[in-house]
Amino acid sequence: MTTELDVAAALGDEPGVLPAVAVDADGGALAPLAELAERARSYARGSKAANTLRAYESDLRHFGAWCDARALTAFPAEPETVALYLVDHAERLAVSTLRRRLAAISEAHQAARFSNPTVDSAVRVTWAGIRRAHGTAPDAKEAAVTEVVAAMVAPLGERLIDVRDRAVLLVGFAGALRRSELSGLDVGDVVETGEGLKITVARSKTDQEAEGHTIGITYGSNPPTCPVRAWRAWLEAAEIEDGPAFRRLPHGRTTPDRIAGDGIARMVKRRAVAAGYAPELFSGHSLRSGFATTAARAGVAEHRIMRQGRWTTSQAMRGYIHEGELFVDNPSAKLGL
Repeated sequence: MTTELDVAAALGDEPGVLPAVAVDADGGALAPLAELAERARSYARGSKAANTLRAYESDLRHFGAWCDARALTAFPAEPETVALYLVDHAERLAVSTLRRRLAAISEAHQAARFSNPTVDSAVRVTWAGIRRAHGTAPDAKEAAVTEVVAAMVAPLGERLIDVRDRAVLLVGFAGALRRSELSGLDVGDVVETGEGLKITVARSKTDQEAEGHTIGITYGSNPPTCPVRAWRAWLEAAEIEDGPAFRRLPHGRTTPDRIAGDGIARMVKRRAVAAGYAPELFSGHSLRSGFATTAARAGVAEHRIMRQGRWTTSQAMRGYIHEGELFVDNPSAKLGL
């Protein structure tokens, strides 16, 4: 009985799942099979974002440990085993967490060329019942629209951390940047021109092929909330010319370490509280949704909002537009009440 779930093998890190023979159709010299196998496994590992792989590995270890404790085979798993795993955790884990674990189990079996238990009717019917019984609406955060961002930066002074946070908030908002994208920016990715900032987003959630996107951020009409001036002030105050754009500042000193995405999320909450907002209303995501909401409220064409935010579909973009449009051209105003 197999009870040990090999995460690396499950995610395509197992030589046994690769073709045994490599043939050069042009009659050229054949690369060693071991070398080809390692390169193939490297490409397989690179097919998913690093954060996704780490989450999948954690999920598969959890599933494997659950199976081990019950003397069940985790890999390849029977559909009934997966269904029972879902049932056992339906009242303890969020539906979103169980959905990701199902995806991890599915990916692992497909990568190893085993029958995928998650598509079996026993799993699908059980999963549908769990979603119906325990599914909840997402805990949406507030969109940090222009007036919110302006309130966040208003109290900021000239301390180094204030200068950094002002630049992160304004550049993140105007560029519709994810917190991971803000964290991943290097100084060389941001170029100041006569019209504003030209920012190269090297890789994003919807750009797993790493082709990159270039966006523009114009000068603001109000100097205190101008993202271009805020960026310039941060470079000068931090005295940096290359490397990570936004740095960690322990004890108020510049370090070579970039601020992490969760650090940006905590900063947004902290600045929201200082501006008089409840901390649970905002997250690192609020800057991006605030951009979409504000732009839609101002009547900006959808394709232009999508281009700035790198959204690939209008449906995905509309999901970021919160209540900013709720009362724009609202039909209830036409009822003569």
